[in-house]
Amino acid sequence: MFALVPFVSFAQTGATGTADVAPVTSTVAIADPGLIPGDFFYFLDRWSEAFGTTLTFNKEKKARKHLEYAKERIAEMSEVLKKPEAKLDDVADTKVDFEKRVASAAALVKGEKDKGGDVADLARELDDELDLSRTALKDVFREHLDRSGQAESVIREKLANLPADAPEVQGLKQALESITKEKGDARKEHDDLDADLSDEEELFEEVMGKEMAAQKHMEQALRLREHLEDALGQVSTQTVQLMKQAEEAIRRGDFEAAKRMSKEAERAIEMINKSNEDRPPVEMPMMDDDMDIDESPLNDLETEMKKGERMMEDFDR
Repeated sequence: MFALVPFVSFAQTGATGTADVAPVTSTVAIADPGLIPGDFFYFLDRWSEAFGTTLTFNKEKKARKHLEYAKERIAEMSEVLKKPEAKLDDVADTKVDFEKRVASAAALVKGEKDKGGDVADLARELDDELDLSRTALKDVFREHLDRSGQAESVIREKLANLPADAPEVQGLKQALESITKEKGDARKEHDDLDADLSDEEELFEEVMGKEMAAQKHMEQALRLREHLEDALGQVSTQTVQLMKQAEEAIRRGDFEAAKRMSKEAERAIEMINKSNEDRPPVEMPMMDDDMDIDESPLNDLETEMKKGERMMEDFDR
């Protein structure tokens, strides 16, 4: 019966109930994870990592190893969450290990700095890797959020077309409650990731020094601005002004101000980008009966909805 059906089972239909949903694309490539949580020999993979880290005595190499293993955790989370029945709980331990690896790398670099080592370039290298990892993990959570939203749409569509006393309504309502929670949890994971990694980022920047840290944020803001210009054709006046102020601060050697202005520009650009991503779907315009219409997208949507209905009927038997 429907009450026993895991909520994400509906995600495999891929239907959204709207006509303009674009496929999700990741901005950072994720490597093949190999063994993933749930595989019989996965524990051997983790044991091998622990053994390799223990036998790596050079601190710089050990820090790099931790970041490399952290990236493997992202690949594993991505692969697990692609499964139709997957939930965030399935990757909770994997995310914890990701965070531990990042923290270990940052602590090792800070320790070398405290001993008098010149590891500013290493800190910048690892911080850049952390930025890429953060983007990749955000993409993983965003994709899971989108898949959950698609499954939610399918269930809501089914409920809207059923009488209130239909026997499957109760099961569908339970599935809807579960998927709605999962969608909210995925959004929270996505939105909280910057804060979750802020301590490690600050450690890397402390080791880099003020000038290198300011330059890093300036470069990040420039990349974000270019991305936004490509997507929307323009950026806000506020962002342009913040970037100019950051450039001026760097020229006069006020690296703290340059970092602050650059980070404000980053936040402004990210808010614009997020607002653009979260816009509700545009409704299809009304067409006259005698107008020529390409019905293939609508036919595809109808086919997907029928698949979802057949799956639900199978589950109810």
